[in-house]
Amino acid sequence: MSCAPNSNNEIDFEDEDDELLLKSVNECEAVVTKNSTKPQFPLTSGDGQIVPLQKFRHGYLWVSDLSSQSWCEQQMFYKFTVPGVIEENPAMTKGTDLHLARELAAHDVVQVQVTSNEDIWAIKVLNLLTAINAFQFGQTIAREVPIFGVPFKEEDIFVVGLIDELRFDPENYTIDLSELKTRTSRMNPSKAVTKQHKIQVMLYKRLFDNLVKGTLSKNTITKHLRLDLNKDFGDQIVKHLEEKTIIKKNLNDLMDHVFEKMQSLTCINQLHVEYVYQGTAETLSHVTHPYDEGEIKTLYLDYLKFWKGERLPTGVDIEEAWKCQRCDFESICEWRTKKSEECAQRNIQKNHLY
Repeated sequence: MSCAPNSNNEIDFEDEDDELLLKSVNECEAVVTKNSTKPQFPLTSGDGQIVPLQKFRHGYLWVSDLSSQSWCEQQMFYKFTVPGVIEENPAMTKGTDLHLARELAAHDVVQVQVTSNEDIWAIKVLNLLTAINAFQFGQTIAREVPIFGVPFKEEDIFVVGLIDELRFDPENYTIDLSELKTRTSRMNPSKAVTKQHKIQVMLYKRLFDNLVKGTLSKNTITKHLRLDLNKDFGDQIVKHLEEKTIIKKNLNDLMDHVFEKMQSLTCINQLHVEYVYQGTAETLSHVTHPYDEGEIKTLYLDYLKFWKGERLPTGVDIEEAWKCQRCDFESICEWRTKKSEECAQRNIQKNHLY
């Protein structure tokens, strides 16, 4: 059983992918912090430039933010700065329904009222604990598993995500990760699509493995999430924990318990992405990605330059201009205009040579 928080305004929290999860988290946090006097992070760097990490996020990133950059960073930027362009379509709804169906096949979802950001994070931590306990009590599948941490310590950026599925093999004591992706056609995904998903699952593994190795500290969580780990949970959270025979009153105690449990597990063994046709829910293909720490670290460091305000967003290379045909921001894209002008200028110069 996993739980999903509701704010006092009854905002549902049952999303099946971390991008959808992000939307609900932001809505919950907006309600919870509406009257809060909690100090905010500065929005600018030392030279006065706006820092996207603080302007567009709450000081921490989601795995979907980083994987979206591999598709088109300029498109991702427009999603933050040009509101109201993208609306949920039938394909998105169908994909969400397929995710939910798989989750409900593994466990029930219950609603728990939250009254603070500490309560919201208690739900995340508790759902992670539920997955750990499931494996220790003989279950082999856990779905919709929250994950969080600092992928690479030297950068000190906090990242949050939601793993679709973990599969535990008790005989070999291995854990495999499987990400579900739905498609509107029976065609297998392009290399650009599979690259995006490879980045996603590699980041999930990095975050999960760091928890298993015990490298994430409570001080890091306090610093990045601005949480009071000693703040008592709301009554509904305490009641739900007691129903699970977990007698913990705050995040400080709950995280100690979860961190200890995590270190009894093993690091993720293999990374899989399953592609499913929305029309029939049949599996089209499975792709297994090798984990390459050098590759993910290089990409991650480059993506962070944008979030830290060290460079402007970049669009796609000319070889991937086909992506623009399916982009909601094609008509206003400055990157596309800039590249068209550069191409025209090169053609003029080339013609002058002949």
